[in-house]
Amino acid sequence: MSPRYRSFAALLALALALVPAVPPVAAQQLAPNRISSTGDSITEAIDAELPLANHWASWAGGYSNFWTRLFGLADVRSHNQRIDFFINPGGRANFIEAKSGADSFDFPGQALQAVDHAAAYVTVFMGHNDVCQNDFADIPTDAEFEANMRAGLESLRTGLPVGATVYVVSIVDIYKLWELGDELTALGLLDCELLWSLTLLELFPCGTMLSPLNSEEDRQFTRGRNIAFNEILSALVDEYSQADPEHYYFYTGSIFDTEFVADDISWIDCFHPSPRGQKKLSHKTWNVGPFADF
Repeated sequence: MSPRYRSFAALLALALALVPAVPPVAAQQLAPNRISSTGDSITEAIDAELPLANHWASWAGGYSNFWTRLFGLADVRSHNQRIDFFINPGGRANFIEAKSGADSFDFPGQALQAVDHAAAYVTVFMGHNDVCQNDFADIPTDAEFEANMRAGLESLRTGLPVGATVYVVSIVDIYKLWELGDELTALGLLDCELLWSLTLLELFPCGTMLSPLNSEEDRQFTRGRNIAFNEILSALVDEYSQADPEHYYFYTGSIFDTEFVADDISWIDCFHPSPRGQKKLSHKTWNVGPFADF
């Protein structure tokens, strides 16, 4: 190679090295016309107003129609309803993938359901049942929780339509539920702290927080796992936001920080959100969420 050619090649290489890398162009965000709500019993609105699942009262996928109005059922102004009111895109569909008792191990399967439904907007409110176990040893490790949530997010990344939005909400601060114990009654008759004692027989969930045998140190240990899982969710959303230009990822820690009062808790089971609690979840998450400006 001639000296002149080598000099030219060197200058060309230097010039190319100095050219700034062009970031990938972000896909256009889809209108949230097909919402898929993943999660656990909170998103199913278990015992919000009536026993068992109350889907019309879900913070994410709740709805109001002729029948709910006829029977005077709650209107929680869910994300699904707000999309209808504020955005009103065509081709609307509303899927609730959440199941009572689900934990992070179930998230990959629910994510695949969201993919099957070609969701344009996926809400993720998962992890309460990871924190709420019968025994402390049953709480997943950080590595297990991260692997489960990553597997679900990876399915969403590879399977959702280009431009879809994934909104991950922090796990509720379950310690705050315990703090409300002496203010709560079930069915207006039964002291909730007495009901929570059934955790000793594994007949009520969340012995890791609500068992009467727990010390304050025990409860703070459980709360620490709650916080650690939220930190993992936040870090995963940051990672996927930076690595995937074809989808939109959002995280809010606002629900962990939210103060709840006795009227926000189900009068049926002293554990799940009431219609007022579901409405608060919807309001808080929407106002800091991906479509708040619409």
